Amino acid sequence: MEAIQSKLSVQAMTSYFGIFKEPRGLIRLFQIIFAILAFATACNGRSSMSLDFGGKSDVITSSWSYPYKLSDSDIVFASNGSTINTISSSNDPKPAAEFFLFTSVTAMLLAIAFTFTYVFLNQQYRNNELFPTLDFFITLLWTIFWLAASSAWAQGVTNIRSQTGSDNIRQRSGICPSSSVCPEGAVGNYANLIVSVLFGFLNFILWMGSVWFVFKETRFFKSRSVQQTQAEPPVFSDIGSPSMQPQSYMQSPGVIR
Repeated sequence: MEAIQSKLSVQAMTSYFGIFKEPRGLIRLFQIIFAILAFATACNGRSSMSLDFGGKSDVITSSWSYPYKLSDSDIVFASNGSTINTISSSNDPKPAAEFFLFTSVTAMLLAIAFTFTYVFLNQQYRNNELFPTLDFFITLLWTIFWLAASSAWAQGVTNIRSQTGSDNIRQRSGICPSSSVCPEGAVGNYANLIVSVLFGFLNFILWMGSVWFVFKETRFFKSRSVQQTQAEPPVFSDIGSPSMQPQSYMQSPGVIR
């Protein structure tokens, strides 16, 4: 029992929570928080819209939710539940939504793993070159993932807004020739989807900033710093000593050169 307690005390002593005072550790905390916000808002984009049909005698409705496969989202009569058509037949934003969610969840898990390494494996991280090298390349890869996923998801949100708009629903229904016949009732809410895109690009900025601070821990940066230090010219601290004073080169009067 005493041996176990001693091991636990040693582990507690080697924990380095001061990493959260450094940019490298503090950014990881922000990455965890904003990754959670990104996938939470992207998944919580459920909404619906409606059109009044025949002077409000009936209502045409359509709804959508994650993973936003609009080809499976029906346009229905609210009175009897009969399906008129689907919101879209192609150009589904589903792949972009799934890629964005994959990037968000894996980024959160990676940030948690890196934070655990910084705190509880600090000595191994600093003494083993493999740890910061893997940290750097994984961070760089997920920075690219965030840029690609956020850009694709931004286009996906644009497609969702256009395909679930009243004009497209009227056209897809086939029974609403104009807005006078089917005036707009309830409109869709896209606030969460738009915010999720903003969180995506914010995560990209966080991970891009993390690349630099992690790179400073790798041997690539440290070896370059050593080379630059060795290449610097020496600094003479004894310039003011008598031995460094300018010597007189005046010739004696009797010497002719």
